[in-house]
Amino acid sequence: MKYSAESLSDVEAVAYGIVTDALGPADDADIVDFLGAVMDVERMIATLTMPVTHKYGISERALGIIFLVHAGLDRPSSLSEYLNVLPSTITADIDKLAAADLLRRTASKSDKRVTRIQVTPRGARVQKESLRQLHEFFRAKAAGVAREELQACIATLRRLSGVPKSPVPNPLRKADDTR
Repeated sequence: MKYSAESLSDVEAVAYGIVTDALGPADDADIVDFLGAVMDVERMIATLTMPVTHKYGISERALGIIFLVHAGLDRPSSLSEYLNVLPSTITADIDKLAAADLLRRTASKSDKRVTRIQVTPRGARVQKESLRQLHEFFRAKAAGVAREELQACIATLRRLSGVPKSPVPNPLRKADDTR
């Protein structure tokens, strides 16, 4: 499963709904505005998760790895590919998280050569604590945003990323919930 962003052909762009409107394509100022908004969201998430990362002595990426493993990316190679980092970087991150009792390695039952990663009970508490911080903030901010607006924002971000559906499953969504 490849997670890298690749350029879309014109046919793919139309299939994903990435077309220009009557006003023409985005200009440099639009792109800078978009990147600024994305960076603002990244900073806000980092600020909200900082108390949790400091409390447990882990990096923001390490916290993200806990979330990804919980969501189902439970192999080091999947994490390395998704995060677009070297396998040795993921190995070092997993080593630190395992030493902190936040993740554990297990051998696959079907293939002993394959290592699977699991979130420990302590890691699950870290994730829940971080989610609680984000949930409180987003509830307050999203109070004035209609669900349709939020869904439209998510759809637009998906179109812009060229990834119409997240490769990371959302463990909080039921299988038949296609939002």
